[in-house]
Amino acid sequence: MHEVLALTQKELRGDRHIYLMISAYVILANAILLPAGHIFASIYREYLLTLVILNILVFPGLIMVGLLARSLLDDPRHPTAWFRARCDNRRMARILAGYALLLALVPFMATFTAMKSFIGLHGFYADIPLADFDRWLHFGTDPAFLLHRILDYGSVWRLFAFFYGPGWLLWVGGFVFWMAVAAPSRQIRKRFFIGYIFAWVILGNVVAWLAISAGPAFFAEVTGNKDRFASVLATVGAHTLSDGRGIRDLQTYLWGLYVSHSSGFGMGISAFPSLHVAMMTLCALVAAEIDRILAIAGVTIVILVQIGSVLFVWHYAIDGYFSIIVMVSFWLVLCHPALLGRTSTVQPHAASPG
Repeated sequence: MHEVLALTQKELRGDRHIYLMISAYVILANAILLPAGHIFASIYREYLLTLVILNILVFPGLIMVGLLARSLLDDPRHPTAWFRARCDNRRMARILAGYALLLALVPFMATFTAMKSFIGLHGFYADIPLADFDRWLHFGTDPAFLLHRILDYGSVWRLFAFFYGPGWLLWVGGFVFWMAVAAPSRQIRKRFFIGYIFAWVILGNVVAWLAISAGPAFFAEVTGNKDRFASVLATVGAHTLSDGRGIRDLQTYLWGLYVSHSSGFGMGISAFPSLHVAMMTLCALVAAEIDRILAIAGVTIVILVQIGSVLFVWHYAIDGYFSIIVMVSFWLVLCHPALLGRTSTVQPHAASPG
């Protein structure tokens, strides 16, 4: 136990730069939010509950089932031998330090959500130029109209809705959990979390504040032009998901939270740039350094989420294009040896899945 604690302290020191960035953001953001009275305690409870459900129940449960199955196949007479052989002190230390990092992300994400909802409080001014540029880039047609002509099928919509909603949460949440407790190397873990913080803070707050936009779903409300996206919004409203709810119902719910300045799940309206696409891109970039099949899956999901974001009129297409370009560029900078040292995928100390 003493060795585990000593190794855990070493792992925590290795993550100190990540903790410093998280702390700096939470302090600076709350220096803006607190004087404005824009604080919602319920958000912290929601993210803590998400931590418990995903990172303490769902992901560990799935991993334990997989590891025990592998152990059983490896040695049926001693079904836990393979599993126990890989639960060494170094791995246990990384898991403990990983959970400390996951816990630190609770106030980070809660603060981000509060900042996101704060950004648009005084209105949105970038929707018209963004929509016009989007139309120009796609040869004079808003891309949502193009996708609706091609993909107006209930089963197709449900597929994209899964990857844009629960699929996105599980994929990104799974990567965050994996990088926290069992990343293949310190360098990959460090780059992942620096990229993670960069995406939420720089793209999600700073860039979003420079180009405050609500997206096609709320174009009529923020510009007064009710005709431009009326037909695609009608199509979105006509589709319901497997649980009977519609995407348009969720959009109406979010607008209600915005108008009433209320707290609720998913609160905050900000279209440019797309954080959904940014996080999927980050995961794909990490996957590309680890496994070719995982990389192909990552790129495929980026494409699905990008299409879904436009299909459901959450975003202009350029919201996702911008996120992809910036995240890839930032990742290349992070991979420079002079910045973070060696970038080998697997190092001797690594707590890899096995």
